[in-house]
Amino acid sequence: MRWRIRHFDRLESTSQTAKDFPVNSVIIADSQSGGRGRYGRTWESPKGNLYVSVVLTDYGYQTPLLAFVVGVSVAEALSDFDVCLKWPNDVLKDGKKLAGILLERTDDGRVIAGIGVNVASHPTRNMMYETASLEGRISVDETADRVLMSLDKMLCLFETDGFLPIYRLWMDRATGVGGPVTVRLPNRQMQGIFKELSPDGALVLELPDKTIQKITAGDVFLI
Repeated sequence: MRWRIRHFDRLESTSQTAKDFPVNSVIIADSQSGGRGRYGRTWESPKGNLYVSVVLTDYGYQTPLLAFVVGVSVAEALSDFDVCLKWPNDVLKDGKKLAGILLERTDDGRVIAGIGVNVASHPTRNMMYETASLEGRISVDETADRVLMSLDKMLCLFETDGFLPIYRLWMDRATGVGGPVTVRLPNRQMQGIFKELSPDGALVLELPDKTIQKITAGDVFLI
């Protein structure tokens, strides 16, 4: 694999630490004191779960598609736990959030992909979604190995064949497509039918008046 792995007992944030390392570095911590989710939300980070950030290259205009590459990678790594994907890259088990992914661009041509997987336990306080864990059925080390091996494979596929095979793998594991969803944006909320995933990764939402809205960022709730 391409990865250079650095393991820490405790960090404020694996993604913050990863900003000090070059492309292909992997930062793993047993726990975090300041883990973050989407929109700056707190991500509980006790020991027993996987907290990893991977330093990736910036793919220019295709960089937003890394959200799907990383999401598919985690889902494929945990495929024997019957997981699925909710737009854009939440990994669900039994309809509950098992893993979260946050991508951040740096100013110098890198992308930090932060990945959190609930291996032994799951947060229960102040969560927008119900959460789940793997209940300790595999170890954190094995989870990390699976995720990094899968991510290496999916990045190779993306670099060689483009987004189409990633798109197909995402659709194979997608939940919510074709059904009603609520999309929560920073300043408003919309309901409609999740018609399809567009070729550029946007959620295509059909509103009640049959107009189409393309969503590129937001929180999605299945109805």
